[in-house]
Amino acid sequence: MNLLQMLARQKAIVDAAKAEGNRALSVEEKREFDELQSKIDALRAQGDPNEPTPAPTPVDNSERALAAERQRALEITSLCRDFGLNAEDYIKDGHTIDQVRQFILEKQIKDRAPQPSGIQMGKDERDKFRDAAADGLALRVGMNVEKPNDGAGELRNLSLRELAKESLIIEGVNNAYRLSDDELLRQHLTPTSLFTNIIDQTARNVFQQAYTDAATTYQHWTRRGTLTDFRPTKTYQVGTAGELLLVSENGELKHDDPNGVEGPTRQLLTYGRQFSMSRQAFINDDVSFIETRPALYAQSARLGINRLVYQTLAKNPAIWDGKTLFHADHKNVMATGGAPSVDTLSQARQLLRKQTAAGGDVKLNIPARFMLVPTSLETKAGQLIGSTVDPSQANPNIPNPFYNQFTIVSDAELDDASVNGELEWYVTSDILRSPIQVDFLNGKDMPTIVMKQAPAGQLGFLWDIYMDYGVTVVDYQTVVKNNGK
Repeated sequence: MNLLQMLARQKAIVDAAKAEGNRALSVEEKREFDELQSKIDALRAQGDPNEPTPAPTPVDNSERALAAERQRALEITSLCRDFGLNAEDYIKDGHTIDQVRQFILEKQIKDRAPQPSGIQMGKDERDKFRDAAADGLALRVGMNVEKPNDGAGELRNLSLRELAKESLIIEGVNNAYRLSDDELLRQHLTPTSLFTNIIDQTARNVFQQAYTDAATTYQHWTRRGTLTDFRPTKTYQVGTAGELLLVSENGELKHDDPNGVEGPTRQLLTYGRQFSMSRQAFINDDVSFIETRPALYAQSARLGINRLVYQTLAKNPAIWDGKTLFHADHKNVMATGGAPSVDTLSQARQLLRKQTAAGGDVKLNIPARFMLVPTSLETKAGQLIGSTVDPSQANPNIPNPFYNQFTIVSDAELDDASVNGELEWYVTSDILRSPIQVDFLNGKDMPTIVMKQAPAGQLGFLWDIYMDYGVTVVDYQTVVKNNGK
């Protein structure tokens, strides 16, 4: 293709966009236009051997100069008219055709008309492009985006390198498509660049979705709390108030203070990790990194809470009164060990109901709501609670008093926690009276994920993940243990 053909092709690209309602150039059209311009510049610098050379005419230099000036003015006028610009200033200032063409192209990029990728944007085009590109990248890695931003469908087809180049164009780097992979990466190795924001936003979206979807069970039966700092926080258990006394006629009421005892100490700790996206992943267009790596750490964060909750329950730690959580003095261990049955559940229910308020003898009548079992007992527990008759009796007419009376929570962490192969299981009350509380800093139960500047000598993108929480036994009276057998 010679010079004239390339110029004609550039004009055809622009004319096609104008004919379709003055739409913006697509990504492919913009790329072709830029590649043609690079070739045109190179040919003009060395001369195009395929371009016809006009035969010399017997005119003097002044006539040739006048003809050239007329042609320059004519081409500038025609070019400016096509793009709605005033040609007079360019003609008076002596600009060449190439200079005017370059100025128009830069103005189009600056004004976002036509836009890279064909997205129409307003005054906050950087933010709109970032949101659309982040949604497009999320769609590409398989995330479900309920309401993608305008342009996300087109941007999802771009590779990471193409997306990086489009981001640079938005930021005013006109030669973005001529940069090498390493030059592109160096342009974006700061947390403030547009492409970095897009990668970071997508990674955080994947992270948050994976954290929410993590297969944990602790949240179904534990109490959720909040602390405002990392200092140990003492709590107190309210005991019983004095009974109301008979008041004789004209008699006086006797003053009373409720009994109370010191309870558990709650405290937050910080848990965290760091992960990175390498230079190789960027060059290889490895979007599976964004799909899997943040999700893995998100699941690990929530599974870590889950594991700590069940370990706290199963390891039977010493609590604030100096005794272990499950202790004969706490009256929360079933006398008969064995799998869930009508008899063992009857014992559990009775132990909960007969617990007394701190400092008194008043029975609390705590209800039994949850059955916590290892996966090896999940089927048996389900058969028991789902049966209308007592499955342990030969007589099929004996009803099951616990039919649909419990919510079964089964977790594999309890399988690992069982001692000497014994299948230990538990019965607890409702969430408001859960024996274990999970506290979060200011109630924030989602980990923080932050992109940061990579250290010197490390190529790629870096994220910190951290979370502040604490797991505390807050009540021994609302849980009963069966040691299994």
